[in-house]
Amino acid sequence: MIYHYKNQRHRYILSEIQKSGRVSVVLLAKSLKVATRTIRRDIQELAITGRIKPCYGGATLVANPEHNLYDDSQNYLYQNMNINNQLSHLERRRNTEKSGSVFIIGSFNTDLVYRVDDFPLSGESIRAINSCCLPGGKGSNQAIACTMAGGKTHFTVKLGDDEFAQKAQLFLRGLMLEQLTCFEKKACPTGSAVVMVSESAGDNAIIINPGANQTFTVDEIISCYDDISNSHVFLTQMENNPDATALAIKFAHTCGLTTILNPAPWRAEVNELIPWTTIITPNLTEAGAIVGHTLLTRDDIQQAAEDIHELGARFVLITLGKEGCWLYDGNKHRQFSAFPAVNVDTSGAGDAFNGALAARLAEGESLESAIIYASAFAALAVEREGASNMPEHDATLSKILSEQ
Repeated sequence: MIYHYKNQRHRYILSEIQKSGRVSVVLLAKSLKVATRTIRRDIQELAITGRIKPCYGGATLVANPEHNLYDDSQNYLYQNMNINNQLSHLERRRNTEKSGSVFIIGSFNTDLVYRVDDFPLSGESIRAINSCCLPGGKGSNQAIACTMAGGKTHFTVKLGDDEFAQKAQLFLRGLMLEQLTCFEKKACPTGSAVVMVSESAGDNAIIINPGANQTFTVDEIISCYDDISNSHVFLTQMENNPDATALAIKFAHTCGLTTILNPAPWRAEVNELIPWTTIITPNLTEAGAIVGHTLLTRDDIQQAAEDIHELGARFVLITLGKEGCWLYDGNKHRQFSAFPAVNVDTSGAGDAFNGALAARLAEGESLESAIIYASAFAALAVEREGASNMPEHDATLSKILSEQ
């Protein structure tokens, strides 16, 4: 067993330390067939996450990290990530010629989440049922989803110069991404959002302060060109400054990548990016905004899909919530049914769908197969608290099998 890539070694080290609470540098080096200095360096990097602590000859598991990244919720990703399953899936993927990588450029926000009985009316003050502070942002959520769905994920993000940025760095370094590129904007806040989740409506409302997400520079995007060109699927959203998003997606398209544009939140610049898009994934509201009118009927959805296709997208994939999604490829329409789910938190459903879709396409699956997988993945995601709390790959496969 030889793990040449750092993220593979990190996953293995975390899986071993969770079994016994302690690992040895010498034994790890022997198992992984690398130098002991490489293992010591890996342990120092993993220690940044607060999950392990270096000790003489190895490292020990930190059961209760002293620093709280995101209140009581900072460990949910580790608790829900089945590292052994991730490793076995990674080993299978290494032998698959069609496997590829996903480049995601997007946002990171610190989410202040409030669960309420009903959304407040104008001028009304209400009491929250509970609240928490969680990592979020469409880019970050989609990168987590892509990773959990088995995708080799390169995430590029820009943070501010504040306490939220420090927490974000710690969180992102602990995600076991294939690669992380993190730019920083001095004297600028990190992106943040207020998320209200209504118990009665089973829906959410979100207010975003984009902060550093809106400050990508041309030079920063150009510095990513090599990594973009070496990827297979490119995924982005609209929470970053549109000129940077346009530069990145146009370059990815020119390099022949499958480009996925999630036009959320919608803004006028979306229409300019559609000709550079292989797959566009608006929800019902965003699709209506693109074509300029509200979509109320099945005929409206069908016509909107055709109109958006005429703007230049090769595939139009409109997500319809509990009604599933609608695909138009320029020749035929097809509606995919949603998987049953008990809604707990719908705020990350779209991000779960997009990240999982990108992961499976990069693995060489057909678009139809990737859509079915992404639908099951999103159904599991809405049953979890937190927009970035994504399900496991094996659980998704089990859900697909159970519904056949």
